[in-house]
Amino acid sequence: MNLIIKIINSILAKALYHRQFKDFLEEINSQFSALLLHNKVRCLSRGNVLQRFALCLSEIKTFLNEKNIDHPELEEKKWLQKFNFMVDTTMKLNELNLKLQGKGNTAYALLEEVVCFEKNYFFSLKDMESGKLLHFKNLKQYRDETNATIDTNYFSIALKNMKDGFAVRFEQFKTNKSTLVFIVNPLNTNTNEINIKPFGIDAGSLQMHLLDLKTKDLLSGMFTKLKSKLEEFQKCMHIGHHKWTALKEIPRVEALIFGSWNSLPECYSEVKKLAYGIMTIFGSTYSCEQAFSCMDIIKSKVRSQLTNKNLETCLKLKTTSYKPDLITLSKGMQSQCSH
Repeated sequence: MNLIIKIINSILAKALYHRQFKDFLEEINSQFSALLLHNKVRCLSRGNVLQRFALCLSEIKTFLNEKNIDHPELEEKKWLQKFNFMVDTTMKLNELNLKLQGKGNTAYALLEEVVCFEKNYFFSLKDMESGKLLHFKNLKQYRDETNATIDTNYFSIALKNMKDGFAVRFEQFKTNKSTLVFIVNPLNTNTNEINIKPFGIDAGSLQMHLLDLKTKDLLSGMFTKLKSKLEEFQKCMHIGHHKWTALKEIPRVEALIFGSWNSLPECYSEVKKLAYGIMTIFGSTYSCEQAFSCMDIIKSKVRSQLTNKNLETCLKLKTTSYKPDLITLSKGMQSQCSH
């Protein structure tokens, strides 16, 4: 990665080289107009930079040769294998990162994405050990074009280390999976497996309320219906690329879950308290990062005149999902009368 950043900076940091490289790409009708700069602050930067570098590798080699800039690693088979493996791996991590972003995602939904990614990674490990490389597009393409012998043992060890890293990082979430799954499947939840200490809930009352939910058909049917709606939402997500309008008409998962729990009578206060507590667990720092990014948008020539109160108000306007009915509000306001 250090070498790639060094090469990109050597081309983009100099205005002359940058302009010449851009003209060179345009001359050969390349699908890209420039390389991408790496930014440590942005979590998706590395994967995008590597992918663009891989797609422009032959053009980069030609340009560097014309400028007599020597990087022998770009011709070494071992280095190129590691590079293509890193491109494939970081792009997979980018896909996971995108799924973990967004407002209102519950901790359980995010944990499901992580567990699914780990299972897929298990197949990737088996794929690497078999040497088929079905899940490593760039590495497979490099092997097919150069007839190189891929060191699958080396990459298998790297994948195992990454898999172990994921297991350690998300261990605490997995041990509390029974608690997190309560909000979507309370009927099949064992109260002995739920961690109720952080929520200050009476265990006896919780057991009695859950027993009522499982026994009474009207209440149990409510959560059975919720499960079917969530399954319908997942199906629409798979075809969402083709039916955006249909997908927009379906309530978000969080809205469906909250609506079901909110419709319960107040006499089931303990189960509702547990459900609301689980739903308010922060699964990611996306909202915090979004607010931080919005501060740059708010900055202007008069930013020195902004008070803390005004800045807080601007941030609320930038980050809120609430959309006021401006027409109705304007009708209720009295226009300025002439004196």
